[in-house]
Amino acid sequence: MGFSSKKNQAEAEAATAVSPIEMALDTLANVLRILGEFALDTEQQEAAVFTRLSEQWAQHVTMASPPPGPDVPGQKGAASSDASRRDWTGVREFVREYCKTSTAHTQTVLTDLRQVIWVFIQNLNHSFAQDTEADGRIGEQLAKLETLAQSSSTSELKREVLATVVALAQIVEQRKKQHSERVEDLGKQVRTLGSELDSARKDREVDPLSGLYNRRAFDEYVNRSVELSRAFGQPVCLLLVDLDGFKLINDTFGHPEGDTVLRRLSDAMARTFPRKSDFVARFGGDEFAVVLRETSLKDGMSLGERLLKAARATEIEREGVRVRLSVSIGIGTLQTTEDVSSWLLRTDRALYQAKRAGRDRMVAADDISGALVVR
Repeated sequence: MGFSSKKNQAEAEAATAVSPIEMALDTLANVLRILGEFALDTEQQEAAVFTRLSEQWAQHVTMASPPPGPDVPGQKGAASSDASRRDWTGVREFVREYCKTSTAHTQTVLTDLRQVIWVFIQNLNHSFAQDTEADGRIGEQLAKLETLAQSSSTSELKREVLATVVALAQIVEQRKKQHSERVEDLGKQVRTLGSELDSARKDREVDPLSGLYNRRAFDEYVNRSVELSRAFGQPVCLLLVDLDGFKLINDTFGHPEGDTVLRRLSDAMARTFPRKSDFVARFGGDEFAVVLRETSLKDGMSLGERLLKAARATEIEREGVRVRLSVSIGIGTLQTTEDVSSWLLRTDRALYQAKRAGRDRMVAADDISGALVVR
């Protein structure tokens, strides 16, 4: 091959080579097409419309064709008459608006789905209550029929009534078994989904000082925990925690140091209750609350003792004065006859007993009227 032939081949290869700029443009166009390929319908725009606009922007990027018109979200003004210029601002705004609307749509869907689940759980609890009432009436009727059958002088009537009693009892038992199996399977699904939805809480539910959840988030979570406990028979534990002598700390060291103490105690609580389902909130001021789903009183008390030790291990020192922290804890498990307010009241009484007994201890409310003191 002569020199001229080699030169022509090199020029041909150079002509067909793709420059970095062209590769970048092609990549950006493919990204826009991918966004359109996986688009979903939203409240603001149908997926088919977004897919079409994505393709128009992709062609604008690669071939400098006119960009989509002013109806494009984020596009301001009409398309430029100069097709050789690319509207990079329009491309950025198009992608930005897509991300913005997609995020808003996802948050709306999650919120709606969460509400649907909890409405379903409430209805399920109502259904269980009706079944329980119906079972009670059937039981009373069965008892009357059995008494009548035993006292009847007609043997045939007695056999028929006793057969009815047996048949009804079997129906009730079978229905209970089916309910239990369905509820157990449903409970697993709802607990899994509930855990995923709870992890999507918004920043507005977080207390800015402690980094824990705030009172608003606590009210929502504790109500849902009660609903879950009623629906699926889950034990649930509540701890009310009070920082001992916080007023003295503020008066001695000042409010900024008091805020530091609250943050350090909050960190200790977060480490003590590390499970994803453990809910720790700043109840208000120097008071905190912990909700432990699927946790017995025994296990809850073990975690409470860990918190007592973690608080005692936390010290503050300023100007030669050293103070060791301590907390008082009231703990109680939800009883079958309780609602949220009575559960909170009973646990709060246990907390008051802990403080009255000398602080730096835990009192467990074992029933509505009694309490067990743990130092």
